[in-house]
Amino acid sequence: MRTFSGETVSIDTPVEDDVFAAGSIVNINAPVDSAVVTGGTISINAPVKGDVFALGGQVYINSDVGGKVVTAGGQVNILPGRNVDKDALIAGGNVVNAGHVNGTLTVGANQFSNAGSAGRVEFHKVESRKEESRQVREEFSFFGLLIILGYFILGLILVRYLPGIFMAVDGEARSSPVLKTIVGFVLIIASVIAVLLLALTVVGLPIALISSLLIIAALALTGTFLSYSLGKEIGERLKLKQGDLVLFVIGFVILNVLFLLPYVGWLISLISVCLGFAAILYAARHLAKAGEAKPA
Repeated sequence: MRTFSGETVSIDTPVEDDVFAAGSIVNINAPVDSAVVTGGTISINAPVKGDVFALGGQVYINSDVGGKVVTAGGQVNILPGRNVDKDALIAGGNVVNAGHVNGTLTVGANQFSNAGSAGRVEFHKVESRKEESRQVREEFSFFGLLIILGYFILGLILVRYLPGIFMAVDGEARSSPVLKTIVGFVLIIASVIAVLLLALTVVGLPIALISSLLIIAALALTGTFLSYSLGKEIGERLKLKQGDLVLFVIGFVILNVLFLLPYVGWLISLISVCLGFAAILYAARHLAKAGEAKPA
């Protein structure tokens, strides 16, 4: 597995492996085995041997894909003359298929243009304005606002009195974020399975109960920690000379707005939980090792 991240990511040499990439602009200009990509603008300009999973504002499939295509974005285009050997599942505001999908092309979009061909086409029209209005009303219900306000106040208190923990988690979150997101997803599943297995035994039941509380607490705080990391990242890029509390506020507002985005908000929330969970566990491990080293 090869990981790439940055403001602009360009893969210009062949990669005989699975590629995970994240950036504002991601261009795959050389053949790869498979691609999992998130970014503002994503362009697949070279053949992909296996599957493509892409999340972005604009996604362009400008080369052949040997496996499946699963994408979500505001604008998704399969360009003319391009071939997808298996199925394609696309969610977006405006979707254009000018290529050929050998399997089933499933599209959920507000607008869909099918100038190409597919083995079978399933189109589900999304009434975006009505759906977005309904979703916004639900998210910003009175109860939802109270929850968000509670997390905001809790975050301010924790950043003020426990800055060392936030700095430790921030360091882990911004170190190999793509890899840690994948690791976090696996760890969440593994943790749930482990707790269930412990709960089946009488001896392990107390451990299962305490472990469940710790896991729930960690999952509940993932957004709080990532708000701080996002604010720090923005502050460093824009060279803002602000304190940690102000940077946390900036990150908190932006992250919660991203959660409300149509089509991709749920995926951003999932990435946030997985990345935050892994960063918390990595930071806890390093802090525990540091604590053991001091007495020695």
